[in-house]
Amino acid sequence: MNIKIRLKTILLPLLISAVFLSGGGFYFSSSVPRAEAAAKTKWQKLLEKNKIPEELWEKYKPKVTRGEYLMVTKKTVSQAAKKSKATKWQKLLEKNGVPESLWAKYKPKVSRGEYKKVKKALKKLGQISSGSLGPEMKVGLFKLSEGNSKRIEVRSESGLEIKDKSGTVLKSVAPNVKNRIKADWANRDFSIKGRIEGDPDTYVDSGNFLTIEALGGGVIEIVDCKHQDSNEKKSDPNGCYASGSVEYNKFRGKLELSFNEDGVPWAISVLPMEQYTWGTGEIGNGLDNDYLKLFSVIFRTYAFYHSEKRTKHKGENFFLTDTSSDQIYKGYVIEERIPDMKKATQETRGKTVTYKGKTALTPYCSWTDGKTRDMNGYQYLKSVKDHPDGKKAGLDPGENGNHMYGLSANGARGWVKDGKSYEWVLKYYYTGVKIEGAY
Repeated sequence: MNIKIRLKTILLPLLISAVFLSGGGFYFSSSVPRAEAAAKTKWQKLLEKNKIPEELWEKYKPKVTRGEYLMVTKKTVSQAAKKSKATKWQKLLEKNGVPESLWAKYKPKVSRGEYKKVKKALKKLGQISSGSLGPEMKVGLFKLSEGNSKRIEVRSESGLEIKDKSGTVLKSVAPNVKNRIKADWANRDFSIKGRIEGDPDTYVDSGNFLTIEALGGGVIEIVDCKHQDSNEKKSDPNGCYASGSVEYNKFRGKLELSFNEDGVPWAISVLPMEQYTWGTGEIGNGLDNDYLKLFSVIFRTYAFYHSEKRTKHKGENFFLTDTSSDQIYKGYVIEERIPDMKKATQETRGKTVTYKGKTALTPYCSWTDGKTRDMNGYQYLKSVKDHPDGKKAGLDPGENGNHMYGLSANGARGWVKDGKSYEWVLKYYYTGVKIEGAY
C-alpha cells in the first residue's frame, strides 16, 4: 500500500478524535498566534506601539504597508494639531477649570467675545465673581542654603497648616507661634520641627514638597528672614528685602518649599496674579494715578507672559524670581507702605497688553538717549521718539540697565504729566497693541 495512503488512514481517525475531545472545534497550538504576530509588518507594529486607534488602519490588515502607515499617521497628526490649536481664550477657560460643556459649541476657535459670553453666563450662575484675582503665580523668594542655615521659620496671626504634596496636613500651628523647617540637600527632604506631639524639639522627615498656608486667608511671616539688598538678592538669594527697620518678610497666599531639578531647595510665594501685582516693589507713592495704572498693567502683563511661557526659569518650580532680573516683588508689606499702587492695580484688574490676541512682552527701562530701540522678532517693539523727560544725553544702550527697549519710565511719566492717559502711553511705546482683560 502507498505510504501516503497509509499515513492518511492512520492520522485521519486521530484528528477526528481530537476534534470531538476538544468540544467539536479545531485546536491550534500556541505556535499559530506566534505565526500571526510574525506576519505583522514593521509598520503595523509601529502603529500598535504608538497606540494609534485600530479603527484608523484596520482596513489595511493583514499587511500594513509603509504608504498606508504614512497616511494613517499623517491623519492622526492632523487631528492632534486641530485639537492643539486652542486659542488664548480657550486656554484661559481650561486653566480656570470652566466646564467644557459651557463652551464646547465655540470650538475649535474660542474667540474673545465667546470667552466673555461664557464668563457672563458663569456670573449669572454665581460660579465666578467680577472680582477674580486671576491665575496662580509662583515667585522664587530665596534658596534654603548655607546663608540661612538651610532653614526657614514661619508664623501667622491666624495660625498655619503645613501640608504635603497630596494636601494632607502634617502639622497645625497655633496663631503667632513660630515653626521651623529644615532642608536636607543630600536626601532632598524637608523636616518639620515639633511634628510629633509632646516632642517640640525633634525634627521629623516630611518629604520633598511642602506647602505652608495661613488659616482664613491670613498672611505668612518669615520670622528669621536674612536682610538682603537688591544686588545680594540677585547674586545669592537667601533672604528677604529690608530697608532700614522695614522688613519685607510677609506674604499672602501660600509658601511652597520644594527642590528644583538641580536639587536646590527654594521658598516660593504662591498667590493669585492680582495679589502678586499688589506686591510688586518698583514704584513709589505720591505719583500720578495714570502713571501707577500703566505700571500695574506692565507688571501684570510681564508676569502673565512668563506664567504662560514658563521658559525663563526652566527646571525651576517658579515662574519668576523676586529680583530685578525679573520684577522686584516685596509682598504684603508693599501693600501697606504703597497703598496708591494697590489702588491703581485694583482699578486695572485683569488688564494686560496684547498683540494680535497674544500676551505681549513688555520691557521697560528708566531712561533713553532720546528714542527707544527696535527689538528683533517683536513687531510691537518699534523705535519711537521718547518724551523729553525720558532723555538722558550721552547715555549708551545697556548703560546702567537702560536697554532702551519698550517703555521709558521717565518718558512715560512726562506723557502722563502732559495729560495723556495710561492706555495712550502704553500704546505709544508698544506699537499696535491692545489693552484687554485677561480674566
